[in-house]
Amino acid sequence: MFPNIGVDLLYLPRLSTLLRRRGTYLHRFASRILTASELTTFQQKLHGEDISSVVRWLGVRWAAKEAAFKAGGVGRRLQWKEVEVRYLASGQPYLTLPREGITGGLSISHDGEYVVAMAMLPPEKGTMAEWVKGRREEAVAVHG
Repeated sequence: MFPNIGVDLLYLPRLSTLLRRRGTYLHRFASRILTASELTTFQQKLHGEDISSVVRWLGVRWAAKEAAFKAGGVGRRLQWKEVEVRYLASGQPYLTLPREGITGGLSISHDGEYVVAMAMLPPEKGTMAEWVKGRREEAVAVHG
């Protein structure tokens, strides 16, 4: 069985315009899409880095979570705070879905004004068994 794959491309100036147009919108936006631990990191970055770095950091999370939603499929109906972007000690990113107790693959790239993220999640619960059953039925039909 192949993992579910989702991809998202984000144009950073669009996000930057959105976040700068209203006084407190940056904080409301972050509170809406970030998990508690991501929000803590966001607060630290906000006080220690320039705004363009903060926007890029948020953009990476936005794109990664959007990609995860696409990889999640219709049945999962993931919410913003149910997906968290984490990093291994090596710097490799990955996703966690704590509610489901699973992790997923994540690849992130950013260059200039763009961020792209590709997420890979295991199939929805129940889907794997249905898929295997279907393949067995096909094998029996073909091979007798």
